[in-house]
Amino acid sequence: AAPAAPAAPAAPALYQRACQSCHGPKGKGQPGLYPPLASSDWVNAPSPARLIRLTLHGVSGPIAINGKPFPTATPFMPGHAATLNDNEIATLLTWLRRSMGNNAPAVTPEQITPVRTAEAQRTALWTTAELLKIPAQ
Repeated sequence: AAPAAPAAPAAPALYQRACQSCHGPKGKGQPGLYPPLASSDWVNAPSPARLIRLTLHGVSGPIAINGKPFPTATPFMPGHAATLNDNEIATLLTWLRRSMGNNAPAVTPEQITPVRTAEAQRTALWTTAELLKIPAQ
C-alpha cells in the first residue's frame, strides 16, 4: 500500500498564514484593495480550476468579485506554489469553499497536482483575463 499523505495543518491555521493578512480574519477583504473571499463568486464557482491556479501562482491587475471591481493595477495576490503543498492547498480551498458564506464542492489534492505539473514553468502571476478563459463549470 502507498504511504498515507502527511496530514495538512488545520485549514484555519493555513488561512491565517497564507490569506488573512490581506483578506482579513473573516474573509471580507479590504474595499478597493483586497477582494473578499467570503460569499465570493470566484470561491463558489462549480469548478475550482481558476481558484487552484490563482492560489498556486497568484493574480495581478483588476478583478471583479460578485460584479464589484477591484481596479488595482498592482499584483495583489502572490502565488503559494512554493509555500503550500497540494494537500495544504486542497485543505485550505475546501475550507474556504465551505465557510465564510461559501458553499461549493471540496477540492482534492488530485485536482491540484496536475495543474501544478502543467504550470510548473509558470513564473508570471495570472491575469483575470487569462483566468476567465478557464471554464468555471
